[in-house]
Amino acid sequence: LKKVAPVSVQKRMTLVSDNLKYALGGYFKAQFKIMGVVFLILAAGLGFMGIGYFVLVAFLISFLDFLPFFGTGTAIPWAVYQFFMGDYKMTVSLVVLYVITQVVRQLLQPKMVGDSVGLNPLVTLLLLYVGYKAGGLLWMILSVPVGMVLINMCQAGAFDYIFNDVEILVEGVLGLHENEEKIQEEKRRN
Repeated sequence: LKKVAPVSVQKRMTLVSDNLKYALGGYFKAQFKIMGVVFLILAAGLGFMGIGYFVLVAFLISFLDFLPFFGTGTAIPWAVYQFFMGDYKMTVSLVVLYVITQVVRQLLQPKMVGDSVGLNPLVTLLLLYVGYKAGGLLWMILSVPVGMVLINMCQAGAFDYIFNDVEILVEGVLGLHENEEKIQEEKRRN
């Protein structure tokens, strides 16, 4: 497609491709960092609780946390099981550990993802929210890279011709409105 496209289109295609690679790479880098932090919290918590193979269990739960639809919520069925088995101390410990990992994840995600892909944390949080509302978890994952590509394309001037056309259209409509007001004013005078 690049070979047959005009030079201006080739430049835009290269820009989009480079931005997408940067955004996806940065997003996954941030997710791996968050996974590492969750792993450390889980390993410390599970080790403190005296769970056998706590490092392996912490790794598996943090890996599930990386995947959509799973998360550290996999500790909840474990807590329910412990509750029905009568081990209330373990149940409370697992629920507390779950809450801690979720709070840390929610606090770190906008900042780490924003830093990794070069976006302001507030913009990242907004993109995550819009993506989640638009299509659930899959769109939440895709919203940051797509948003970053669109923002970078706007900054690079890829949509300038569209903005210029809209500006001309708005000026034309406002000009028609002003002409209509002048005509109405002249009719009132006459």
